[in-house]
Amino acid sequence: MIDRYDSTSPVTEEFQGEVQEVLREKERNVVPPVPTFSNVMKAIHQEPSLATDQPIPFVRRVRSCGPLIRAQFRLLPRYIILVEIVIAAGAVVLSNTLHSARNGNLSLHVFSNMLMLDMALTIILVFPVKDDRELMLSMPLGPQVVVATRLVLAFISNIVVGGVALLIATAINPAIKPLPVMAQVIAPMTFLANIVALLCIWQYSGVALLLGVLAPLLRTLQDLRPSFLLPTWINFVPTTSAAWSGIILLTVGLLCVAIFSAPLAWHARLAGGNKNL
Repeated sequence: MIDRYDSTSPVTEEFQGEVQEVLREKERNVVPPVPTFSNVMKAIHQEPSLATDQPIPFVRRVRSCGPLIRAQFRLLPRYIILVEIVIAAGAVVLSNTLHSARNGNLSLHVFSNMLMLDMALTIILVFPVKDDRELMLSMPLGPQVVVATRLVLAFISNIVVGGVALLIATAINPAIKPLPVMAQVIAPMTFLANIVALLCIWQYSGVALLLGVLAPLLRTLQDLRPSFLLPTWINFVPTTSAAWSGIILLTVGLLCVAIFSAPLAWHARLAGGNKNL
C-alpha cells in the first residue's frame, strides 16, 4: 500500500492513517514480540544469575580454606613482619635500658605496652589490602571468613614475634617475668586489637591508628607519672575471675561484631565507590 506514494508527493490527511497502519505492520514483522513479565520472571527462576547466593557444600568450603590462606599470604605486605620485629626488638632494648636506669616494674610495663602497640599496628597494616574485592568475589567463603583468616594470621604472627621477644627479654632482664607480662598484655592487647580491627573494616583507619598508638602511650605515661589525671581503665589489668570473664566476653563480642559485620562494611564501601576495593 505504501508503494503507491513516492517521496516527492506529500502524504495527504486521508491517507495518513493508512500509512501509519502499514508502518506498524512492518514494525511488527521486523521486531519480535516483547515477552510478558510473567515469562521473564519464569526464565529468571529457571536460570538464576551467578551473582545470586547459591548453597555451597560444606566439603567445598573446607577445601577452599587452603587456597584462601595461601591467597592471604600472597596479598599481605611483607614489611608487616619487619615492622613487628623492629617494634619487638625496640621493646627488648628499651625495657633493658629502663631496668638499668630505674626499676624492674617500669621496664615490665613499658615492654608490655610496646607489645600492645605492636599488635595494634599489625592489625592496621593487615586490613588495608587493595585486592579484597577480587579475593572475596573469587572465594565462595564470604567476607566473614576472609576477615577471620586475616585476624588469625595477624594474631599468630604477633604471638610468635612477641613470644620470641619475651624470651629474649627475660633472658637479658631477670626482673621481667613471663607471667606478669602475659597478664598485662593478653586482655588489653586482644581488646584493643579487636576494636582496631572493627575500625579498619569500616574504613576508619585514621581513628584506628590514633587509638592503637594512644592507648599504649597513655599506659606508659601513667606508669612514668602516676600523678597524671588519666582514667583508671587505661592501665586496667584483670585480677579476679569476674574481671577476666567480663573481659573475655567483651573481647569475644567485639570479635564477632568485627567478623560478622564485614559483609555490611564491604557493601557500604562498594556503594561509596571506594577504589581500594
